Amino acid sequence: MSPKEFRSLTRRGEWTEGTGIVCRGYLQANLAVVPKDYAFEFFLFCHRNPRPCPVIDVTEPGDPHPKLVAPEADLRTDLPRYRVFQDGKVIAEPTDVKNYWRDDLVAFVIGCSYGFDWALRDTKIRFRFTGAYTTNIQCVPAGRFHGPMLVSCRLMKSSYDAVRAAQISSRHLLSHGPPVHIGDPSLIGIKALCYPDIFAPAPVPPQEPGEIAMYWGTGITPQTVALESNIPFMITHYPGHMLVTDRIAEELAVL
Repeated sequence: MSPKEFRSLTRRGEWTEGTGIVCRGYLQANLAVVPKDYAFEFFLFCHRNPRPCPVIDVTEPGDPHPKLVAPEADLRTDLPRYRVFQDGKVIAEPTDVKNYWRDDLVAFVIGCSYGFDWALRDTKIRFRFTGAYTTNIQCVPAGRFHGPMLVSCRLMKSSYDAVRAAQISSRHLLSHGPPVHIGDPSLIGIKALCYPDIFAPAPVPPQEPGEIAMYWGTGITPQTVALESNIPFMITHYPGHMLVTDRIAEELAVL
């Protein structure tokens, strides 16, 4: 179905699951919403950390419509599930945030690696997604925002698949771009590869012989930053439950 049709399902509460396999080829996005007083600092944080936080749209204060990527979307209702943070703690995980929305809120729409996953599948690259992890890589701080980078991991079946994945994802800079690490997870502070500490879409079988682990920055990073930085208020997507935009991922890729 089209992104508009899919968003209407979520708006009516008829889809509350993850979005990894919906709307083939369309760019999906993470969400981070902060008070206007924090918006410049957060924008600067994203600018300094483009691998986990590639910004594709920013709204005017109080406006829930991302006019550049999905002008008919409503960020208060059109994601399957959200997280609400207050004083560095998660206080709710609702399926809409109408009751939390305020006139001073600025929404940041941040690219998601689900965008280049379609390109990997279209070129028959063999991989499996294991989830998201906390690393020991510290983001470049900006104002009150600081914390570690989070990454998503994909296990490539062969060295050929790994090389092609690096080439293809490097074209999709608004979907996190090239991997930030390849190989030994312990070098970036990940203790157990198949036991993600942040987000696991399903139980993950152990790494198979010959599989190559590749790690990309993830837009869940602002959620950990909200906890680390004790931000007084922030709304985000729930991991894996993205905004589906009206833009085709390939349309925004580097030629």
